[in-house]
Amino acid sequence: MPNPRDLWEGLLNLVFPGEPGCPVCGAGDEALLCPACREAMGALSGKPHCDRCGRFTGTAAPVHYCPECRSTRWPFERCRAYGPYDGVLRDAVHSLKYGRRRELARPLGELMARTVHPQEAYRTADFLVPVPLTGEAFKRRGFNQAALLADSVGRELGLPVRPVLAKVRNTPAQAGLSRAARLKNLAGSFAVTGGTGIIRDRTVVLVDDVFTTGSTLSEAARVLRKVGAARVLGLVFVAGRN
Repeated sequence: MPNPRDLWEGLLNLVFPGEPGCPVCGAGDEALLCPACREAMGALSGKPHCDRCGRFTGTAAPVHYCPECRSTRWPFERCRAYGPYDGVLRDAVHSLKYGRRRELARPLGELMARTVHPQEAYRTADFLVPVPLTGEAFKRRGFNQAALLADSVGRELGLPVRPVLAKVRNTPAQAGLSRAARLKNLAGSFAVTGGTGIIRDRTVVLVDDVFTTGSTLSEAARVLRKVGAARVLGLVFVAGRN
């Protein structure tokens, strides 16, 4: 039986076909990642990162905990990212979100899945949860990039996607705010929908596009832990440096 997600994606691509050319750099005639962008993305993967928050350290080797993680108790167990929020990876995220190149979600999600496939905790998780947008933001953008990425990751890892979180309060822009201010800004903005039974005692992977200060992932994870999630992991396409 065909996968319903594949049927839905095919319908969307038929109704809203991608613009011609690589969705990141515009090269070529097809709406596919060009070889040059794929190579540039690959060159940015596998960089040293903090084992806890997944942010990139700029050191020659991975570190157990970065300076912030030594003094911060995150509500998620760990987070992983494909690469740093720089260069072609930043361009890809911006093309997906602001350029509305939704066809990017599939290859970016595949890269995310490849990043965590060696880790048993991710492979054996119960389900993926995309970080939600408010209804207003969804209407303005036309899609939730985290949900599209989660669909792609789930397809690769064989995990279901459960949109059990809703963003119930609009929040001011986070840019320029400290982590503490961002957390205050986001407090109470997420809620569980459809009951808590599906979450209790489960291992859940929160999926988003970017991890910078960790405030969004923290608030979403806090809500899931509050209703009984046994473990909350994070997975993003790009993360900042720390």
